[in-house]
Amino acid sequence: MLAMTLSRWIELTVLFAFCLLASSTVGADQALKDVGACDSEIYCDGPVLQAVQDAHVYNDSKTFVDLNMLHDPDKVLSAFGNLTDKTDGDAVKRFVEANFDGPATEFTSWTPTDWKPSPSMFSNIRDTKLRAWASDLNDLWKDLGRKITDDVKNNAQRYSLMSVDNPFVVPGGRFREFYYWDSYWIIKGLLLSEMTNTVKGMLLNFASIVDKLGFVPNGNRVYYERRSQPPFLIPSVSEYLKATGDFPFVQSILPSLQREYEFWMANRSVDVTRPGSSTTHTLNRYNVFMGKPRPESYREDVETASGLPEAEAAEVYSNLASAAESGWDFSGRWFGEQGTLRSIRTKEIVPVDLNSVLCLNEKLLADFYERAGNATKAAEFSAAHQARRAAIRDIFWSDATGAWLDYDLKSSANNNKFYLSSIVPMWVGCYGEDAGKKEEIDRAVINYLKREGVLDHPGGVPTSKQNTGQQWDYPNAWPPLQHMLIEALANSSLEEAKQLAFDLAQKWTLTNYRAYEENQVMYEKYDVTNQGVPGHGGEYGVQAGFGWTNGVILTLLDTYGDRLQSDVPTTTHPPTTVTSASIKPRLYFSTLILILSLMFILLFPL
Repeated sequence: MLAMTLSRWIELTVLFAFCLLASSTVGADQALKDVGACDSEIYCDGPVLQAVQDAHVYNDSKTFVDLNMLHDPDKVLSAFGNLTDKTDGDAVKRFVEANFDGPATEFTSWTPTDWKPSPSMFSNIRDTKLRAWASDLNDLWKDLGRKITDDVKNNAQRYSLMSVDNPFVVPGGRFREFYYWDSYWIIKGLLLSEMTNTVKGMLLNFASIVDKLGFVPNGNRVYYERRSQPPFLIPSVSEYLKATGDFPFVQSILPSLQREYEFWMANRSVDVTRPGSSTTHTLNRYNVFMGKPRPESYREDVETASGLPEAEAAEVYSNLASAAESGWDFSGRWFGEQGTLRSIRTKEIVPVDLNSVLCLNEKLLADFYERAGNATKAAEFSAAHQARRAAIRDIFWSDATGAWLDYDLKSSANNNKFYLSSIVPMWVGCYGEDAGKKEEIDRAVINYLKREGVLDHPGGVPTSKQNTGQQWDYPNAWPPLQHMLIEALANSSLEEAKQLAFDLAQKWTLTNYRAYEENQVMYEKYDVTNQGVPGHGGEYGVQAGFGWTNGVILTLLDTYGDRLQSDVPTTTHPPTTVTSASIKPRLYFSTLILILSLMFILLFPL
């Protein structure tokens, strides 16, 4: 009897493991169709969410799922069940007004105790107008600071907001909660504003959520429970360590940092072998196991998948959520041959930027463990770092293009279209193992950017060259990508790269400054075709606030404040599509013409 029971237990365990394995594949199945954003019957799935969103009670789908319930969920569900006509828009609106409150009622007033009116970085800013602007940006941290009320913790069932113990800084606008990768640039700005206690609290919030969920979600809302964002927790901790030297704190949360990394390796990894190669690399992709609409973009997702069979719609929803996990929501980068949002296939793309950030994570974890005296763990992550460097070289680098390119699992080839993500390996330094190789690669990348013509716009460097109408495509430029490009070039040993970094920093500073002068607002993105104009496109209007924009500008003012100016004319970077290899023939030809001209003058004087 015991043997039979044990045998049956083994069979069930194997079956369960098989189901888990099947759930991670690209193909849709019944399990995927049944998975919503979280288990809430109100905020993540079910007839209440559908009825309210279908009734267009709010213009922005996100507004409803950010409300808090006035009663416990069972009473709200009962009240909804009593509606005689759940398709009557007016009745649904009255139901919402009677049972919900908000948004943004979850917060209490809070002024950061470590805020300072004049951080020391101001003294490095030579231009008086830019210095005054930096002071305004420093003031904005108080506007963007949030502290959660005790009621969110005491009555968690009534809120979509996940409670955390410490105050934090949000992006702004419709983004009322903290966001994962946004926080890296927010933290950089806060550290320059000398707000180290606020940053420490934010890092503790992240660590506590990792301990609860096993990873950092997209944001602290329950409807983000099944997806993350680019993994910037470990780099954020590194920035805090560089600013404070507080390694005992880093060591105290080191288990949480490793757990966050392990989430990506356990749930978002994929083995890649190039055709004709015998080497297999373990890399990572965005791959959200969720087969229903995103609650905060419910109507938009339903419209995108409209008319598709249930299994195909589930795959579209999963790929939409995966693109949201990438932070690039949305871009032609994730689209199929049709070039539309409906053809989205994020999960088939192995992104170069995600793997570059994980390469940085591995390097930092190795450094942390070495400093903590754990030689075994340090060696483990050092080996992972070296393996990732080799994978970035073998899978993403293109000699023909002179850049790192996403890898397409379906075609088993790189995607040759321009995306600014192509420079992220250079930013994290995961390249150029051989002596002298870094300079050669740096030159290739600069020539690549020139050939693509992306340096010539007055408002910054575009995210892509495709004008799809999506916000992570042309003509939009985004602060984090501008910062990564500028810092990557600045860290090069090539003088041309360093000069180009400054030129781009000056251009991006003016783009932000002129928009601020005009409207007293910092935007989340900008239009590269017009200096000082906010970006546009996508599924919601351009947002103001704006956390990561402030952080990037403060970083540039700290780095280049002694040189940046507020009054330089609007210019474009000179079109330089000529590579060094093509300069010599032109020089020889010009010299020959000059010699022949002199000979003609000597032989036939006037």
